[in-house]
Amino acid sequence: MRLFLAIELPEPWLREATRALDALTAALGEDAEVLRPVALDRMHLTVRFLGEVDEERLPALDGALRASVPPVGVDLELATPGTFGSAARTSVVWLGLGGDLDTLRALAARVESAVEAAGLPAERRELRPHVTLARVRQRASAAQRRAIASAVATLEPPAPHPYRAVEVVLVRSHLGAGQPRYEVLRRY
Repeated sequence: MRLFLAIELPEPWLREATRALDALTAALGEDAEVLRPVALDRMHLTVRFLGEVDEERLPALDGALRASVPPVGVDLELATPGTFGSAARTSVVWLGLGGDLDTLRALAARVESAVEAAGLPAERRELRPHVTLARVRQRASAAQRRAIASAVATLEPPAPHPYRAVEVVLVRSHLGAGQPRYEVLRRY
């Protein structure tokens, strides 16, 4: 099963995400067709992507997460939007995060310890806190990607809407046609 650990987003953040996507779409005009916006009910803050995990590992993972993750109490806020990739290779549009990122990283380290204790592979990449707004379709040209990066750079920063995250969720991603369907398996 395909799994990840995440923090669910509060309603004000989803409204800001909608505003940012609407402004980006308007700024891009016809080029907006190369964006694949993330549906609001699928937006989240990924703490740790696990990928494919054998179902028999779930009890060990659950036990390790229950022992390592709580308590959760992270004060976060929205920050400036941005993109991943150079301008000509822009691949993802996101909203940045601010607030107590040191506590968020400490939480991610506890999650990582639990994942490794459950016998799953270690994550080598550093946490880059963000909320994905849209992905750029593979068929997008370098010029379209540059236009997206340029438009994102001109977006108004969202209102910060401070939020205290108090739980991490273990989510199963069901892939298929269109966007994946998410199923929350556990809450910590």
